[in-house]
This record gives sequence, structure tokens and C-alpha cells, in this order.
Amino acid sequence: MSLELLKEQLRKAKIIKKGDYKYILNAITEQEPALEPAILDDCANKLLERLNYKGATKILTAETMGVPISTAISLKTSLPLIIATRRKKGTLDEIAVEYICGYEDGVLHINGIKKGDRVLIIDDLISTGGTILAMIGGVKNAGAEIEDVGAIFNKVDYGGMRDLKRKGFTPKVLLDVKLNGNKVEVENA
Repeated sequence: MSLELLKEQLRKAKIIKKGDYKYILNAITEQEPALEPAILDDCANKLLERLNYKGATKILTAETMGVPISTAISLKTSLPLIIATRRKKGTLDEIAVEYICGYEDGVLHINGIKKGDRVLIIDDLISTGGTILAMIGGVKNAGAEIEDVGAIFNKVDYGGMRDLKRKGFTPKVLLDVKLNGNKVEVENA
């Protein structure tokens, strides 16, 4: 039921342009309006219905916007959560991966993934796919396997889902959103 509230928020959302990238103000990715616990819970439950997670040993997300949904999924599955950060920690197992996404580029530092792990990658959205592709590279560099990839929604206009599929991954998402001028079109994925 609360996923319906998110869809309605997305349809009414304000779009903010920064450079060439368009942000959609919504509860999940921008906490505007504030993220209602019921929306987060409903999104986590519905995403778990689609994900192959039973063989996973860890969850990986990128700071910062993937943290709420990944935390909810971690609590529901009892899987440990790893957050890839822009901050280098300097641990022995740290893996640095470069990423390029719709609004920035940089380096993510991944700690705590080791050979034999089966990793569930979760993010708030797929836009260009750059953040998820970087995390996939980090998991593979560690000698671990990708169990599955999931996000709450896919911004169709930016082509990230297409690029991820070309690399052999089919992320599970709840919604496809498309920008049509200043309007957001929302469809179930």
C-alpha cells in the first residue's frame, strides 16, 4: 500500500536540474518529503519478493542514499551490511573502485568483502548504473560473487539498466520512472 504513496509522490515530484542531471525530489532518494517508515518497509518487503537473496552472505550498498533501503533489508534478512564509502579507511582488505554516475565521479572504498562471499548489492535507484557497476567490480576484485542486484526504482532516461544488462546483470527494481519535461511518469517494473 505504501508503494502506492511513493508512486503518487513521484508523479507529483519537483524535478531539479544540476548540470545535465535531473534530480527527482522524493522520499526515497532525496528524503523530500521525509521518508515515511511505512514506505521504506513496503519497498523493502516488495524488493525482497523479487530478489534472489537466500544464498547471500552480505549486503553491499554505496553511501549515502542506498543506506536506508539496505538497512531495512539487512534487518529483515539478518545479513551483515557493508557500506562503500568515499572515505578511505586504509584497512588491509580495502578495495578502491572508481565510479562515474550521473552527477559526479570519484572513488568508493569497500571493506569487509572476501573471497567466497555471496553479495547482494542494493541501492536506492539505478540511473546511469555507474555506482552499481563500480560495486560489482569491487566484489569481483575481492574474489566474491554477486548473488543479486536490486534498487527501488530505475530512471529509464539515463540508460543504466541497459548498461547493467549488457554486462550480464538484471537488477530487480520496483518502479521504472521516466522524465517527460517537468513531469515524472511512473510504471511498475
